[in-house]
Amino acid sequence: MADSQPTDPALAEAIASLGRAIQTHPYNNIQEVNKPTTAQIIQLPRWPEPVRGAPNTLLRSAFFAAIHSKRRKELGLRIKPAEPKKGVIIAAQEGSFITYAGDQLNQYDADVFFEALHRARHHPLETECFFRGYDFLKAIGRPDGKREYEDLNNSLTRLRDGRVVINWKIGRDQYEFNGSLISSYEREINSKLYKVTFANKIHALFAPACWTQLEWEERMALKGKPLAQWLHGYFSSHASPFPVSAVFLHQKTGSARPLLKHFRSDLKEALKTLENFLGWKASWNDDLLTLERTPSGAQARHLARCANAAKAANKHRRQRQGRGQPASLNNLIAEQYIRTKARV
Repeated sequence: MADSQPTDPALAEAIASLGRAIQTHPYNNIQEVNKPTTAQIIQLPRWPEPVRGAPNTLLRSAFFAAIHSKRRKELGLRIKPAEPKKGVIIAAQEGSFITYAGDQLNQYDADVFFEALHRARHHPLETECFFRGYDFLKAIGRPDGKREYEDLNNSLTRLRDGRVVINWKIGRDQYEFNGSLISSYEREINSKLYKVTFANKIHALFAPACWTQLEWEERMALKGKPLAQWLHGYFSSHASPFPVSAVFLHQKTGSARPLLKHFRSDLKEALKTLENFLGWKASWNDDLLTLERTPSGAQARHLARCANAAKAANKHRRQRQGRGQPASLNNLIAEQYIRTKARV
């Protein structure tokens, strides 16, 4: 049977007009407009249990100062009474620039921060990470007394309230972090259940070649010895560390010692601690300190890759020189890359 069609031209036009109106009406597309999109899930790297992930920019600076808690200062400059304090410059290794406003942070705060990151690495950032106070304090080598809970609460508050701006570069890549290390935290008084949240932007501190896996058992062996802990973090962050001077360490550790000669005494004791507890060997050449330590598995693999790349670059250079040709630009770039990456 043939489809019935309106015989009245006016009626046919009215029906066609109604169809066009329905197709172009906004409600016709409401399902597409409100269609949910899948949000990108951002997480920290999943390092193994025996280690703790730590950003190199913080390990190689005075951000977590090598001081005891009683020597803390309030950092920042208040330009106008009604405005927040402006950050002060924190001593950092070349290639990084850090400003910070808030209560000064030390190695105890570093313990809390690294352990909180460790707990959060299995959760998407911007979501709450839960942990019991007892388990957390045990993990950072502290008992679960009233004073220890107060110390933990105060540290989480400092990490939440302090404002930090970090700029750093790795090769040609430049990075920036601007904000608080911890976005928020809550504590249930009776159950001692903690809820900690990290912002998505904390992920920038864990870009490739920007962080280190700290051997946690080694760090906990140095608990209560802030200068030894700082040295452990600094030298652990380098696969093949260059010799450094006492003046350099005096600045970068954030030492409270105003005179270098007094810092040298502290440094000597800290190096002795590293040797007694970890077997690290210190040697001096004039005023330059070299520490001998066994690199981590990841660092050993990195050094092997650098060695193989250097061997290939040298072979390529000898071959070209043997033919009377200058070294290629790509080869020179490769050599520069090797020298840069050797510092990581």
